[in-house]
Amino acid sequence: MDQIGGVLPDSFGLSLTVFATDATPENPIMPGDILVLANTGPYQARRAAAGEAVQLVSKDTARDVETPLGVHAAGFSRNVAVKYTGAIAVGNSVEADGAGGVRAAAAANGTYVVKVDTVRQKVEVLIP
Repeated sequence: MDQIGGVLPDSFGLSLTVFATDATPENPIMPGDILVLANTGPYQARRAAAGEAVQLVSKDTARDVETPLGVHAAGFSRNVAVKYTGAIAVGNSVEADGAGGVRAAAAANGTYVVKVDTVRQKVEVLIP
């Protein structure tokens, strides 16, 4: 018998591993908690405040900031590593730079830089 609706298997959608900046033994991140990306460092997330859009949903438990945390990403379909030009930081949106890479966009556009690798001149970007 086929089931209609329900939660899809983990292989559907974008999943990431992040670090929860506000996870503590007294107040751990639990499965199903709503999180948002934090621009404080590469692949960092924090609990969503009231009124913030859902960006991540926790799949696991994290009791400290060093525990890798599996999350489902909402609103993003892929993460890619691409070369960049100019000044760019975690949390920036990106746009094409006209030379085959990306640069920081002047306004948010649905993309999100989650890691900057200055040695390789590449950024990891979540794209819608």
